[in-house]
Amino acid sequence: MGGSTSKTRKLTVENDDPNNVIKVSEDVVDRLRGNQTVRQELQKNQTAFPPQGTPVITTPYFLNEPSLTTLQLRQQNVAELKKNDEYWENRIRALEASHKKMNEIMDKEYNKAVEQFQGSKTVVKEKSLPPCTESEKAVMECYQCYPNESMRCSKIVQAFQECVDMRRSCLLANRG
Repeated sequence: MGGSTSKTRKLTVENDDPNNVIKVSEDVVDRLRGNQTVRQELQKNQTAFPPQGTPVITTPYFLNEPSLTTLQLRQQNVAELKKNDEYWENRIRALEASHKKMNEIMDKEYNKAVEQFQGSKTVVKEKSLPPCTESEKAVMECYQCYPNESMRCSKIVQAFQECVDMRRSCLLANRG
């Protein structure tokens, strides 16, 4: 093929067939019958491939042009994405529903606690009067009578302090 000339070949075949028949493929028969047809095919093949010095002109091929398999892959990806989106939308709805139920329960518990607090608030108001008001008044009167002699009021201040400590310990004992 190409630039070199063909040489005739000699081929010796040993025939083991008792009928003296040699089996040959159809391609070989065609080549033996018509050397001209083979040469024409070779010439066609040679014209299909231009010589190396000339530029080859081919039809344009677009890389980004989607083939059938690419379209199928895109459709599969879109289907998978839709399926994934549906899954997460359902998951979000379920989470929102469970959070809504938890919020309702927490609101009920909060309202119960508010009602209990308001019920006990009246009792707290009664108890929340300032402790030892009489002792406090006595301390204030003593300081007003003796503004420059505060040591004269030390016994009254100590009695007031003991009253406050007693009241504080009673409140802590009732809570705990």
